[in-house]
Amino acid sequence: MPEEMKNFIPEFDKDCKETIDKFVSIALPVKVTPEVDVRPVTTECCGRPIITPGKRHKCELGKENGDCEFIIIQKMKVEIPVKFKVKTDIDDPFVDCEVRKDEE
Repeated sequence: MPEEMKNFIPEFDKDCKETIDKFVSIALPVKVTPEVDVRPVTTECCGRPIITPGKRHKCELGKENGDCEFIIIQKMKVEIPVKFKVKTDIDDPFVDCEVRKDEE
């Protein structure tokens, strides 16, 4: 006990008034469920294809059983029609008193 409290004598003839502050949280439960509507995908070629040599740049023309390797690159446009929606359910609000076990 601190030294200044040893000789402390409480005054019992006064009213005991106290102000207690308690903070609470107000909660509103919300449930959001996604809904997605996907329509058929369409594709479209953009321009002419590009032909490049294969990874070994090998092309044996005129040789019996010869190989020729190349890569075809085609730029394409892919359209994916998507409609995003959400279903929202809102429940009744409630108060969370934020009571800890030692306050109960």
